[in-house]
Amino acid sequence: MTRKLAYFTDAHLGQKLVMGGAMDSDKMHYASEPAEHRDHLRWVLDDIAARGISEVIFGGDIGAPSSVPDFFEILESYDFSRRIVLGNHDDHDAVSPFLSDQTHAVEGKACFSEGDPALKWLFLDSSANRVDEDQLAWLARELQDTRRLLLFLHHPVLSIDTPVEHAGAALRERDTLKALLIGSECDISLFCGHYHMADERREANIRQFCTPAVSYQIVKEADRLEVDTTRRCYRIVEIDGGQIETEIVYLGLL
Repeated sequence: MTRKLAYFTDAHLGQKLVMGGAMDSDKMHYASEPAEHRDHLRWVLDDIAARGISEVIFGGDIGAPSSVPDFFEILESYDFSRRIVLGNHDDHDAVSPFLSDQTHAVEGKACFSEGDPALKWLFLDSSANRVDEDQLAWLARELQDTRRLLLFLHHPVLSIDTPVEHAGAALRERDTLKALLIGSECDISLFCGHYHMADERREANIRQFCTPAVSYQIVKEADRLEVDTTRRCYRIVEIDGGQIETEIVYLGLL
């Protein structure tokens, strides 16, 4: 039986990018703007619902802390079953009151797993820009005897040669996480966001899918940080037994 879900990420509600187009620095800067990207989120969710998809996973970076209630109010106005991953713009304490339906396998971290060794779903919390030792120890236990894994976290684990990574946005200490994943005998499909771009790559037993953002995109092949504000995106994931097919949906300007 085919299982279809939508993976959307990097909403950045209430965060207005200060500089657009070709950027003059190597960092992203935001100003507070309560309505920023709210329409983009609704547009993406409307499109998901119109396709008859009822299962969604959010990949992190809700946005400004003050926008967290708005994000969940919008999301809960749709008839979706949902899971939430935290990103580096998310504060666990601010978001956790809205995650009562998700277990926390590690105290203070929005990480959990479901499924069985034949196909396990696992969610990591990289909101501190790293996966800490407690989560790594828990992950090592979860990987034992697992044959296939769907792994969801905000940050890419495999390196992507792009200005945003060179600017210092990469997950800290990711080589430790990568070594743990590669050292397992598990076939891993990894879904992430954070870089605001589409990318797919494979290394050893890891197949990584980086998904472009709800808010704005970052140009992957550029000499310096450059943004694209013309598209809103998400990814459709279809799982049929051991087969995984994905499609990125690109929505133009409102």
